[in-house]
Amino acid sequence: MDHAARRAADPVRFAHRYERREDQEVAAVIAACFAYGRVAGFTPVLERIFDAADGRGGPRRWVDGFDPETDAATLSPLVYRWNRGVDVSLLALALKDLLAGRASLEEHLPADGELSDALDALILAVREAAVRSAASLDLTATSFEQLPRGFRSFLPRPADGSATKRWWMFLRWMIRPATEGVDLGLWTSRRPSELLVPVDTHVLRLSRFLGLTTRTDGSLRTARQITASLRAIDPVDPVRFDFALAHLGISGACKGRRDDEVCPACPLHGPCAVR
Repeated sequence: MDHAARRAADPVRFAHRYERREDQEVAAVIAACFAYGRVAGFTPVLERIFDAADGRGGPRRWVDGFDPETDAATLSPLVYRWNRGVDVSLLALALKDLLAGRASLEEHLPADGELSDALDALILAVREAAVRSAASLDLTATSFEQLPRGFRSFLPRPADGSATKRWWMFLRWMIRPATEGVDLGLWTSRRPSELLVPVDTHVLRLSRFLGLTTRTDGSLRTARQITASLRAIDPVDPVRFDFALAHLGISGACKGRRDDEVCPACPLHGPCAVR
């Protein structure tokens, strides 16, 4: 697999835009939050966000010095599906709150217990920081539920049964080593063996074809079942297969049905049960 070519068509490329670890981490959070729908749809929005951040010295410095008036005004015209510029401003202010006096968001990820519980704690921390920051954007909110719908869509919780695909993808970027030139390996308090596969429509479809799951929903339970199947192959790094599976779907190489011209050349042709 040509990892470099696939990375260029993946939201992780925005984290690789930077050399400083602190910039990569902030860029990864923002890119992961927007990683839904078609790549061609969210890429121009992310380009505009990071161009604005680069004008302030990079994502971490932009977040650290985020001005609710001037910076929020710059982001105001942004629109991507149900997200608006105010959602990005609120996310930036929440990150500013959480990173104040800290080197990394990893300090908000508990180092013990099940990783899904630790991720839930991290997401709750971002939610609470956003509520604390809302007033600076003239938003009236005393709870997460009162924040804009678009912003709330950034922060589903594993505790609610959500697969939280974008946040498991973010954790994959942070925790898996940079061996293939895709993930970043910035966080060391957790092991790759603890990760769950980020389940999107492509991964779910291909996992069903390969017998990795019998489930049809994109839930946390499905993510656990797929990961358990992959863990039987590689207990140390079960999600190393995720990038290849996702991009087989994203690229359009897999048609989702038997195709006598396409299927025989696929490396998964043997075990695939698609009809």
